[in-house]
Amino acid sequence: MVNTSGVINEELMSKIKDILRLVLTTRMPLTQIAASLAVTRNTVKRYRNAAAAAQLAWDDISNLAPAELDAKFNRAKGRLIAKRMPDLSEVAKELNKVGVTRQLLWEEYRLQGPDDALSYSQYAFHLREHQQKLNLSMRQTHVPGHAVFVDFSGKRPHYIDQQTGEIIHVELFVAVLGYSNLTYAVAIPRQKLPEWIQVNVQMLEYFEGAPLVVVPDNLRSAVTKSGREPLINRTYEDMARHYDLVVLPARARKPKDKPKVEGGVLIAQRMILAPLRNMKFFSLAELNKEIARLVEILNNRPFQKIPGCRRSRFQEMEREHMQALPAARYEFAEWSAPQTVHSDYHVQADGHWYSVPHHLVRQQVEVRLTASTVEVFQTGSRVASHARSHVSGAHTTDPSHQPPNHRAYAERTPEKFKAWAQTVGVSTAGVIHRLLDRKVPQMNMPACEGIQKLARQHGNEVVEAACLRALEIKSPTLKSVRSILNTGRLRTKQDEGLNDHNLPLHYNLRGAAYFEKSGATPC
Repeated sequence: MVNTSGVINEELMSKIKDILRLVLTTRMPLTQIAASLAVTRNTVKRYRNAAAAAQLAWDDISNLAPAELDAKFNRAKGRLIAKRMPDLSEVAKELNKVGVTRQLLWEEYRLQGPDDALSYSQYAFHLREHQQKLNLSMRQTHVPGHAVFVDFSGKRPHYIDQQTGEIIHVELFVAVLGYSNLTYAVAIPRQKLPEWIQVNVQMLEYFEGAPLVVVPDNLRSAVTKSGREPLINRTYEDMARHYDLVVLPARARKPKDKPKVEGGVLIAQRMILAPLRNMKFFSLAELNKEIARLVEILNNRPFQKIPGCRRSRFQEMEREHMQALPAARYEFAEWSAPQTVHSDYHVQADGHWYSVPHHLVRQQVEVRLTASTVEVFQTGSRVASHARSHVSGAHTTDPSHQPPNHRAYAERTPEKFKAWAQTVGVSTAGVIHRLLDRKVPQMNMPACEGIQKLARQHGNEVVEAACLRALEIKSPTLKSVRSILNTGRLRTKQDEGLNDHNLPLHYNLRGAAYFEKSGATPC
């Protein structure tokens, strides 16, 4: 216990003074003094001999300051000098860096001045003391409505499968509000993401409001990557944003970060799991019904040291500080990993392909899937939304996402050509109808497009007249209509007047030729 560092250690001086007090005022054996003060027998002997050599009584040293006591018993004049203390806060910070050792830091410290530097043993001693002070437990002060602490109990309840007799273990979820200690507990089948999201939503609905912060442990469903800068699971973060929550995970292997839920889990094990040990349940619903009853008993149980109970403290002091829940309940959604938009401006989600605006080709997007919708996001902004399809390998395309040429091509359908022809006239509709009246109508779609082009060039009225002539000569083709327009062989109004007594031309009448081929007699 000789102070060779040159640095006054008040705790060490206090122990030396205790040794001298017992040596000079009692007749206790050296061994007993050493045991009572947790020092060695030789240390006690040294200070007894030093006091005897100086002929000191207890009254001579009882009022000495630590520095005076140190100078009288530990300092040899002309041999020791005051030592330079390192910045222990900076040393502790440097030790957290990869590859940095205590030996390396001591050597760097000694290079600054070997004469007044601490020895390695003293350097290590003072550093350990500093680190122990940093590890002191801090009493946390909780503000009403600020935080809820959530975790799973290490001990699991169970129920019995009524058909097979199998014992099925489940997880016990526990949540504790920081201020009132109001507790929520429920059993869920597993700790996977869908169940984790659902139980967090149920917790908020039980509290009838949301605090500002939720403090989970580092389970995979909550934290994708733990560390100094934890990465929150995207779906959990999405749920938290829906309820205007901030997720602040506890540090890994730091239970003191969440003492509320650690204590809540212990209480839940004593007041919920313990009473369940002799009960038998044959479904998860039965088990949760009993857990809910025990939770209410816990929340209404009077505190031991302060007035009221968890429920009354929540109702009177914390409920008004909780955030109101949104009108719509959060719908579970999964996020895909970032993916690049394909050249066909589609992205894949759960085996199906969904379109996005064509200008996003070769850019990174994320897909959010709920039970009914599929949403595509780029840098946090939604760029596309579709009804979810469960047809694997198929595709869903929004026409507004297509470039103009693709949209025009996609709009080429027999029905659309027929609808257009009706707007031009009966004869044009007759020609289009004849062109598309085939087993594979798509083969004549280019011809239908050709007639549309002629209508844009010559006008609907002229094309209608040309189609009328093509039907009269029984040649309803693009080539005939184009030839009639080029040669000017259109029916004139005078021609039309000569045929006024005739019935109007209908492209859908079969005519005599049809009955002659079939052997039937026309009406």
